[in-house]
Amino acid sequence: MSAISPRVASNLALVSYEVREALPKAYNLKLEPETKQHFTFDLSKHVYKGSSGGFFWRQETGFALIGQGKSQQHAQDHVIAIRGTATLADALTDVTCHSTNSDTGKSVHTGFQSCFASMRPGLYSYLNQTENRRKQGIIHCVGHSLGGALAALTADWIKTEFDKTVYLYTFGAPRVGKKDFANSSSARVDKMFRCVHGADPVPKVPVWPFYHAPLNGNEYLLSRAQGMDHNAHSLRAGPGYTNTADHSDWENLYQQAATSLSQRVVLNYQNRIQTTYSTHWADKIAAALMTVLIDGGAAAIIASLQVAGTAIGTVYDIMARTLVDIVKVADKLKEQVKGLLGHMLVFAGRGAHITIEFTEKFIRWVFTVTISRLNKAARQALKQN
Repeated sequence: MSAISPRVASNLALVSYEVREALPKAYNLKLEPETKQHFTFDLSKHVYKGSSGGFFWRQETGFALIGQGKSQQHAQDHVIAIRGTATLADALTDVTCHSTNSDTGKSVHTGFQSCFASMRPGLYSYLNQTENRRKQGIIHCVGHSLGGALAALTADWIKTEFDKTVYLYTFGAPRVGKKDFANSSSARVDKMFRCVHGADPVPKVPVWPFYHAPLNGNEYLLSRAQGMDHNAHSLRAGPGYTNTADHSDWENLYQQAATSLSQRVVLNYQNRIQTTYSTHWADKIAAALMTVLIDGGAAAIIASLQVAGTAIGTVYDIMARTLVDIVKVADKLKEQVKGLLGHMLVFAGRGAHITIEFTEKFIRWVFTVTISRLNKAARQALKQN
């Protein structure tokens, strides 16, 4: 059983944006020759709709495009290419947003799950057809950005509902769920190809307690540029995922171990000016926060927040309170907390000269300005779609 190539996967992620509106049967998707060689698409039958928006206003549009394998290599395969929406972009960076249970009973982002649930009946109707149930090929789920998040939920659901071989391909996708979802989907989905650009801010949101899958696995780093650049999120502009993924074999792409929040990081206050506004430092600061909480005996609090449906803003209120308690009972950790807060302030663009206060109000403010700056970068990047 063969994976689709990086070139085909990125092309499918791109053409998924063409299905927003109803398309005439004669419409020609902008498919690469290699994609045409392996798959065929019937726009009159295989564009599946979903809805997004608030309670009083929900717009139904095309979300998923299904293709059927036609080459010898992919004869019994299907591809499901999924896009995201501007409404999901708003939900992604909303600190009041909660998590909810996925179809497989794990904690995932409420906005993503709601949108996926609206697509699910159409996908089920197609995949449950007798001829499709009989096929023994791979179902390839593909998406860029917010579409990658929906593709992750789709892959997890298909594996459980239909017990098919499922491969997942994402480009610049955000975190979808909490640790329980990342763990279970990492074990459930047969193969995952998670592609990122080094300066793309979108894969860094939502912030902890959300995680990427594969948990403790590899990611494909298609551009090693540093910093934080909203253009790095685009499929075509900047480095462009369709450009950096323009290869026929995954072996030709650079892989690295995905950054783990479980790595031990202690930040020295005196070195705070070394902090840069970059995806690298976003990861390092998150790991340093986990380190000081664990050192302070708050492992149980961390564990509870990783599965609870609490809003992100409330999670960081609890962690601010916890850091204050840690400093009160463990004076030796005061410098460690000071180093963390000092680095966060520089990352947030607030400078290196603000006096650190060990109060709940001050620490909550530091968390707010840090997360806000990261979310702002992600929102700017999402406009590139």
